[in-house]
Amino acid sequence: MSLRKLPEIQAFQKPDWLNFEAPEQTVEAFDPAVTSAVDGDDTTISIYGQIGIDPVSSADNTERRIGAALRSIGKRDVTVNLNSPGGNFFSGIAIYNQLRAHPARVSVQIIGMAGSAASVIAMAGDDILMSNASFVMVHNASGIVIGNKFDAQDAAELLAQVDDAMADVYAARSGADKETVTGWMDRHRGDGTMFNASSAIETGLADGRLDPGAVKVRADTRKSVPCERVIENALVSSANMTPQEAKTLVAEFKAGTRDAPVATLTRDADEFRAAAPSLFKL
Repeated sequence: MSLRKLPEIQAFQKPDWLNFEAPEQTVEAFDPAVTSAVDGDDTTISIYGQIGIDPVSSADNTERRIGAALRSIGKRDVTVNLNSPGGNFFSGIAIYNQLRAHPARVSVQIIGMAGSAASVIAMAGDDILMSNASFVMVHNASGIVIGNKFDAQDAAELLAQVDDAMADVYAARSGADKETVTGWMDRHRGDGTMFNASSAIETGLADGRLDPGAVKVRADTRKSVPCERVIENALVSSANMTPQEAKTLVAEFKAGTRDAPVATLTRDADEFRAAAPSLFKL
């Protein structure tokens, strides 16, 4: 178990009508070229890219991979290299619980960013070290709902429960009271607060700094736009959709919910059907 006796986050079951993606502000600030300068040994787990299956690199940052790595490591100390804008909150929570339950020391090294769901993962560290240019981002959980008014109500209740669980973890790790932590998460209508290394250490969300030589920037890595946003932009420009309509349609494709009720996607449907063949040649 965690040497800090951190709280376990209760298991949440992801409903079919709710999907997560990393917040736009963290995706824009995320730099995938930043990695650890030291090749890890067999007790190092690297989490680079979005939590879940990264839509750009297809990297597997799911609880399945992390669980398999921890089983292979056994009862030895583990180091987690982390540079992620966030992503699937449920996967982030599951990975946090896995690291929290590890029987030896867990050292988290925030190489570039621990945003959103990745910030929850970072909190599982018995010690958390940050590079000079790294950030921790905490905010309210958010998701895309595809369904009717009852699904939307259920989503609001579920997201509130996730927020409460995350606030417990941030409070336990930082030593701040829960009201203060909730204030961090609620800022800017739930978009939250970005902490640099100095402020994260000051508030207790991190313990210290990494040596500057521990980080490198890969010159051959190009920052890519997630494919979802490429399609959304194409739908807006070519099919005369609003951004929300485009986001809703793409979310339906990702969810794989055939014939799902989508109340907002009614505008210019004929134009979309006509434009679709050319859009997907991009």
